[in-house]
Amino acid sequence: AWQVGLVHGHWEQRTLSVLGRTLTVTLLARRSRHFAGTRFKKRGLNGLGRVANEVESEQIVDAGYDYATGAPLISSMVQLRGSVPLFW
Repeated sequence: AWQVGLVHGHWEQRTLSVLGRTLTVTLLARRSRHFAGTRFKKRGLNGLGRVANEVESEQIVDAGYDYATGAPLISSMVQLRGSVPLFW
């Protein structure tokens, strides 16, 4: 038997213009499968130390290339959130 691993989350990409410069904004959200559940039924952490409802969010902004140097202009920010890591 074999299984296919899937990502439980969300992906979205938009192109927009700010002050005449085209930006591509990508948002990624990945939810952990280890201790997932509804907010009112899963809280704290389990016996393996995994917090409830852990979500990793990433925002990537691509502004193309620098006109002077030709270097790519890309930034990324990652945020990790989850339940308070206490036994309830």
